[in-house]
Amino acid sequence: LFTALIVGRNIFEFFVDTGRVKKISMMHLISSQNINFLGKGFLACMCSLALIVAGATSFYLRGEKNFGVDFRGGDLITLSSPQAIDVGKVRAALQPINLADATIQESNQGGKYYITVRTPLHTSDAVEKQIMTAMTEAQFKVEGAERVGALVGGELARSSLVALGLGILGILIFVTLRFELSFAVGAIVALLHDVLITVGVFSLLHRELTLTMVGAVLTIAGYSINDTIVVYDRIREGLASGRKGSIEQIMNESINQTLSRTILTSTVTLIPILCLFLFGGAVLRDFSLAIIIGVAVGTYSSIFIASPIVLWWTRARGGGKTSLQREITSKQTKPATAS
Repeated sequence: LFTALIVGRNIFEFFVDTGRVKKISMMHLISSQNINFLGKGFLACMCSLALIVAGATSFYLRGEKNFGVDFRGGDLITLSSPQAIDVGKVRAALQPINLADATIQESNQGGKYYITVRTPLHTSDAVEKQIMTAMTEAQFKVEGAERVGALVGGELARSSLVALGLGILGILIFVTLRFELSFAVGAIVALLHDVLITVGVFSLLHRELTLTMVGAVLTIAGYSINDTIVVYDRIREGLASGRKGSIEQIMNESINQTLSRTILTSTVTLIPILCLFLFGGAVLRDFSLAIIIGVAVGTYSSIFIASPIVLWWTRARGGGKTSLQREITSKQTKPATAS
């Protein structure tokens, strides 16, 4: 925020004041400014609903396997090997101690191969001994181990839900105060849409939810609401200025006007996150994957979900362009008069 408001402005002023820049122009990725986004709102919502249902079904069928050791408790041990690891052989090695159904994740980085084994509490020592004995040719090395009790895991899960709930409540209050209730409803629906799809895709990919994922989800929520507010600001300007046309036309024009900015911002955000996903190692891979999914879905929802919800909510309450203009105008800060 400091860089954007202070550093960026000073850099622009330097180039303009010294005469090095005569004209400032911005890139426009989309040449057409007449895309009917609101007309595609229903289809977009149906596609999103289908993806949410698929994710929810996978989440239900996988049950506790959706959660990492942070939440459900248990032991976690990470082993490395200089050669490719056959997970089937690892499961066969764990069969004698009745842990063949343990959760095993593979990864590789820098020519080394890793497996992460999640098992019930107080079993990591037996797992390590069994794998080392049965697969001596793999030359395994223990990279790390941790243990989380079920009570601690449950408390972490509750704390995570509280943090997410408070974040959503804060966003609802902020958007209601800044805009109007229908905008707040649209923003919250878009935010929940982004969170549900991200978690659902993780379940479909058989990835586990951990404390790191909670941080990723809160980051996604912040990014999503920021993207949505940029569009909302332009819609508010259009309505408050008394621009001619129906409410749908004004909303479509506003979305089209911010489209290039939305896509460019998301692309610039995705580039470093993609590098983090590719080169950040196994520890950061799930976090960066969640952010990638969230940024992509958040960009989509700010265009196809948030604004249509505002329109539908306004109509459901029997309002229209005039009523929305009146409510938005009442939210505008009036300048103080000199006494």
